[in-house]
Amino acid sequence: MNAPADLLRRPATRYRGTNIDSPTLDPEGLWVRGRDLNRLIGAESFEQALWHLWFDRAPSALELTAVHARLAAFGTDFARGNACTAACRAVADAGMDMVFAAAAGLMRDVGELAVDPLCADWDEDFDQLLACLAGAPHLMRAALGADPQADAGVSHARRVLAAAGATRTDVVAEQVMDALLVAWHAGFGYITPTVLVPRCAIGTGVTLAQAIAAGFMSSGPKHVGAAGAAMQWFLTTAGNGGSLAGDDPERVRAAVDRALDEPGTLLSGFGHPLFERDPRPPRVRALLDELSAAGRHLSMYDLACARAAERKGLQPNIDLITAAALLDLGIREPRWGVAVGLCARIAAMAAHAVERRRRPAFGVNSATARKWLAAVPAGWL
Repeated sequence: MNAPADLLRRPATRYRGTNIDSPTLDPEGLWVRGRDLNRLIGAESFEQALWHLWFDRAPSALELTAVHARLAAFGTDFARGNACTAACRAVADAGMDMVFAAAAGLMRDVGELAVDPLCADWDEDFDQLLACLAGAPHLMRAALGADPQADAGVSHARRVLAAAGATRTDVVAEQVMDALLVAWHAGFGYITPTVLVPRCAIGTGVTLAQAIAAGFMSSGPKHVGAAGAAMQWFLTTAGNGGSLAGDDPERVRAAVDRALDEPGTLLSGFGHPLFERDPRPPRVRALLDELSAAGRHLSMYDLACARAAERKGLQPNIDLITAAALLDLGIREPRWGVAVGLCARIAAMAAHAVERRRRPAFGVNSATARKWLAAVPAGWL
């Protein structure tokens, strides 16, 4: 299927300002290299989606095997503990937030990890991306004070499950995590902060790992971080150690009402700054039914969505469905709601940073910048 018209109603033969990915509004959707992101969720593994994002084609069987092997080799290094995880742990022990500590670990020469030889005919940038991807779950784990792992896992989804302490690590759990990672990995072009910031940073001459670290630093309560807040809302609402107290829909409805009615209270996981309805949650929710993976927190999700729609016409975003799915996988630490999004978004961060680095340092030459400066809408950035 071809992508529809872009945001300016023109044929989407080339994305606005980038050749990588972009949102569309009519219909609302997210597109990666001309493919509907929703058609990738549940149909392709994270590693397949990563290759498509980077190379604009599907990987061969040998290429996919090579990616798995390279990620596993990097993952083993991080799982045992290395200079990057040590730097991350030191920063976290000094009182820094998980994401900031993980960013410090990325800046500790991630791109110089020695794993020879290269597993396929790709360049140094792709190899550094793989190092950052493989290291991310272990850096998050180190930032939260957990001990290094003995086993790095055989896929990115399994490594994230293990690092996050999921109680479910079966095949279905891996498929669920894969779907979440694909849903988060790309699609918005450069308008999302965790992608825009690495694009800007790379123009100053920093390394790819440093640009990705800058992307980590641009996440917060209003971007990526809402998934963590949504996890905490589910846990607080459920009570009894995180298990839904009986089958009491009124408990969930009352919690939604309180969040909507009490001044200063925010109902995390609803609404979107661009879309009237985030296109990803319906696809992820349907997939969870297909996999027979819906649990108690997904039941709470359904109740909350129905109540928020009834009261205010609110629609869920990717943060809410992510939070519910992670809890049903047995991941109890809310900060992993943030970590999972970042463990996936690294893919788009790196692809956009490299695309931008191939252009002039500030994106365009001086004459073009002067010509178009006045065309930037006030309040856009």
